[in-house]
Amino acid sequence: MAKNFKDLSEQEILALAISSEETDARIYADFAAGLIADYPATAQIFKEMEAEEDEHRRKLIEDYRRRFGEHIPLIRREDVKGFVHRKPVWMIRPLGIKTVRHQAEVMETETQRFYERAA
Repeated sequence: MAKNFKDLSEQEILALAISSEETDARIYADFAAGLIADYPATAQIFKEMEAEEDEHRRKLIEDYRRRFGEHIPLIRREDVKGFVHRKPVWMIRPLGIKTVRHQAEVMETETQRFYERAA
């Protein structure tokens, strides 16, 4: 059963943020892999975006451990009512440059909204 975002504790919001950053990094890695042959420069941008998301995740994990301990519960977007559910990248094949750019823009906008709501 999904939980409303407004009902999440600070600990749960942080766990959700960690999970979301990992998912986003993996999506960007998939984009890079799907574009490398035809769009190497764009693929490189997505590799850099993956690294940035990994760094965000690392910092969030450090913060979580400092505040709440070692165990980080698995809370995913689909566990929270009202969170956008993304179509898996493997279902969007073949990856077109327009589709990938649009998806990345949507992802970044959603992430910004998440952090604004969480603040």
